Amino acid sequence: MSLFATDRPAPRCGWPFVRRSVPAAARCAVVVYLIIGLGWLLTRATIGWNSVGVPASAAQDASIPKLHDEVQPADTHHPAPLASPEQHLRRAQIAHCLSVYFEKPVDADRLRPWSMMHGLIAYGQRSQLRVGGELVNAAEYLCLNGAGNNVRILSWDAGRLDAKIGPGVQGHPGQLLAILAQAGVPADHPLAVDGQDLTLVDLIEYEMRGCKSKTELTFRLIALTHYLEPHSVWVNEAGEKWSLARLVSEECQQPIEAGACGGTHRLMALSRAIRQLEEHQIPLTGPWLQADRITNAYEERAWRYQNPNGSFSTQFFNGTGRDADLTRRVYAHGHILEWLAYKLPENRLTEPRLLAAVDYLVHQLMTAPGLEIDVGPRGHALHALAIYYQRAFGESLDAEQLRAVAHSVPATERIPAQSAKAVALPAAEPHRPAPSPRPILRRR
Repeated sequence: MSLFATDRPAPRCGWPFVRRSVPAAARCAVVVYLIIGLGWLLTRATIGWNSVGVPASAAQDASIPKLHDEVQPADTHHPAPLASPEQHLRRAQIAHCLSVYFEKPVDADRLRPWSMMHGLIAYGQRSQLRVGGELVNAAEYLCLNGAGNNVRILSWDAGRLDAKIGPGVQGHPGQLLAILAQAGVPADHPLAVDGQDLTLVDLIEYEMRGCKSKTELTFRLIALTHYLEPHSVWVNEAGEKWSLARLVSEECQQPIEAGACGGTHRLMALSRAIRQLEEHQIPLTGPWLQADRITNAYEERAWRYQNPNGSFSTQFFNGTGRDADLTRRVYAHGHILEWLAYKLPENRLTEPRLLAAVDYLVHQLMTAPGLEIDVGPRGHALHALAIYYQRAFGESLDAEQLRAVAHSVPATERIPAQSAKAVALPAAEPHRPAPSPRPILRRR
């Protein structure tokens, strides 16, 4: 017997609870509207919408705010309690440290672009610079080729883009693009140079053309693994065929210790290349497998030379070291932790030796006299904490949310910031290299 068996004719829409007195057309219209409404609710629940009906994911991928644009205040953030009271306190300590240093932006009127880049690296697209007494978005200012102490990185010469390398500008080929990549600035973001309206793609192509064998390729590898697909192939300025595989191979052949900052940047570049393949679920073979062996070997060295107080060796990977100079300690420790916080898988982020390293760095930064540490070491140390904070706790680097997390524990449990006035001037590092079809861009 039919489920709808009855003495009266079955309703045309198939719903026995719809009154027969309602016209059939109206009943069907109700069904259509219900289906549309249900679909809309499911879509909203799945991807989220902002106030103007744009998918939230698209809103998050929008380009960084323009100069002087006001950043919308963050929603009130109530951090969820963690299972471990120790991790709950650690999260608050890191957030407190990051929020305190966020209020100390690099002064572009006094310091040059090398310092501005290190002011950008810690907080990514949320980083700020002080220009003419006003706070501006650091990533946007660098993309506008803004000056630092009347010096600029980019220029337009004889119809071609050029990126300067030397004191006060880039310390290494590809450094600007590498820092913008780590900040997640999209490839199609506008780039303004000497009146030319360009995009970041032009800088990407410039660095691709500049690849040359047996030169420092560390920062180009960091940048290009972010913006290009894993199997991208291109031609450099000399007409030679290049690929990410060749870049990885070239870097594997270079001595780690000869690389910038004790070799930590080269290790970071290799680790980012490995992570790119893992994200694409591509097995590690050839140069990537070699990179994996190298990074694992140097990770073991870092732990071997770690000091009992949690600090990493001031000799980097060349033996034990515990320099008395604060800047030297933060410089070495911050760079090594920055790399390890990125390299280690999530299930190792609570290893006691890593937690000891994180706690040590927070304490060094918060107890530094006047909170004055040279811009370069400070930038990488804060970036190390930012990487760990985001990976271990999934928290935002928004200044208001950092303060909210910091205040989730009593003030007496937070490390008080030291106060005093001082001036920190960075050191710059020199180097110089040589300038295809459009690159295959990774959309992020």
